[in-house]
Amino acid sequence: MSKSEIPKELQTKLDEFHVDLPEIPTKLRKLDRLANWVHAPAMDPLEIFSIKGNSITKLVFYPLICLLFIFFTPIFLI
Repeated sequence: MSKSEIPKELQTKLDEFHVDLPEIPTKLRKLDRLANWVHAPAMDPLEIFSIKGNSITKLVFYPLICLLFIFFTPIFLI
């Protein structure tokens, strides 16, 4: 519907409404950016390994694999 297709009655009703839009700042202050960074949600450390709460095998084996890697690394460096 173009503007010329709007009936006169509807146009007069629409002209009655006046909306005041508040001034919205487009640039954030440095303090606001710092506050947004500080209050950002923390990352879930288990997301990296795609471990869900009900995946008990991954919860058990990933730390075990990491420990084995840590214990056997000095053997390869000698």
